[in-house]
Amino acid sequence: MLSVTAAIEPLRVANRMAGCTCYEWSIVSENGAPIHASNGFVLESQGRIGDASVPDYTFVCAGLSLEAEHPTRLSAFLNRRLAAGVKLGAISMGSIFLARAGLLNGVRCTVHWEGLAAFKDQFPEIELTNSIYEIDGNIITCAGGMSSFDMMMEIISQDHDERILRSIANQLQLDRIRSSVAVQSPGSEHIPETAPKQLRRAVVILAENMEHPISPKDLAVVVGSSRRTLERLFVKYTGMTPSKFCKIQRLERARDLLLHSNLPVVDIAVITGFRSGSYFSYCFSDYYSVPPSSLRQK
Repeated sequence: MLSVTAAIEPLRVANRMAGCTCYEWSIVSENGAPIHASNGFVLESQGRIGDASVPDYTFVCAGLSLEAEHPTRLSAFLNRRLAAGVKLGAISMGSIFLARAGLLNGVRCTVHWEGLAAFKDQFPEIELTNSIYEIDGNIITCAGGMSSFDMMMEIISQDHDERILRSIANQLQLDRIRSSVAVQSPGSEHIPETAPKQLRRAVVILAENMEHPISPKDLAVVVGSSRRTLERLFVKYTGMTPSKFCKIQRLERARDLLLHSNLPVVDIAVITGFRSGSYFSYCFSDYYSVPPSSLRQK
């Protein structure tokens, strides 16, 4: 719900600040039925996809459910929109529907960090980034949540001056507007931009080497630090040693793959650097209080 409202509210406030109707929007579903959000709210659909007049932009928003009611029809609809000159966007996990429609080939895009690993596994040929949003030609993708606001403000900036943008941000009590160079903070830990570069580089290296976890000693050498200094930085900014931080990141990556991919549990164990399926199951159950197989069934 936040991903949707964060995209709509800047448009509403832009109209108010400009004193005229600069933007109009509608929310539609595949079959025209009401849309049930995961927080229990119900949005009334204003029709079925493709029934209304062709807009300037069409955004696909998806969260926990990644199955279309009519996949072929949805893909055909999206292709028709792009062919008609409509700018196509995706919010949160919506990027996967553009990918299934074959619309992200040769295009730079992003998706919510929870689906990054599964997306890369399913579409290895697509250029996927960790940015909060990407605009590449007529394709616009964002990671959802508050990044929907940042993406929409970039779109509004193409029509209005800085004064309007500041007025919108002030009206919504937001002290800054992030650009597309801002990156997502995956997992449960957030490393601030002000953290030392050795630590930020170490976190990136750990994420890139999950299948073959790098030792704290080797990690320190790669980032140009002593092991003791690097461990002190991890404890200061995360409250954990590098080894524990790495293990939690691997478990969180495994959880994302269990939820958003069809990979066998044993393959997920290997991809996330666990030496055996049984050890992976033990660590996962200990951390999440539920076995991997039960989480997937649920």
